Amino acid sequence: MATDDEAALNDVLDEEILTYQIAELLPEQRASADLELARCSAALIAHVLLRHDRAVAAVRIEENGDPDERIASAAISAEGAERDLADEESDALDGLASNLMTSNAAAWQPLCRDVDDRRGVYVLDLARALEAGRDVLVRRAARYG
Repeated sequence: MATDDEAALNDVLDEEILTYQIAELLPEQRASADLELARCSAALIAHVLLRHDRAVAAVRIEENGDPDERIASAAISAEGAERDLADEESDALDGLASNLMTSNAAAWQPLCRDVDDRRGVYVLDLARALEAGRDVLVRRAARYG
């Protein structure tokens, strides 16, 4: 079952995707939406994985053939043990990692424990991602009261 934060982040993600796609946006509005898209996606990845397995501390994100196409490929425990994602985890993530793009790397790469741009492998820290999601919701609440 999704948490309140997860449900709220899904709503924000939908709005940011729509905002990002509107052609009439000023470049700074589009850039801001792109960054929020990455933060929401990273936080939702964390929520989804933790809903399936509370012992997961990080997730490996890899480029999938295209440098701007990423997938979540493995769950990592606090001790560093890696395991492949279960089918239900992969299905639940349903492309969220693809929102982690080069254009918004400034938003999601600081949430990573490890960044290897040369190999296209990133280790997203779930605690940092959750904090980024909480920050998104706080900024949103302050903006819209």
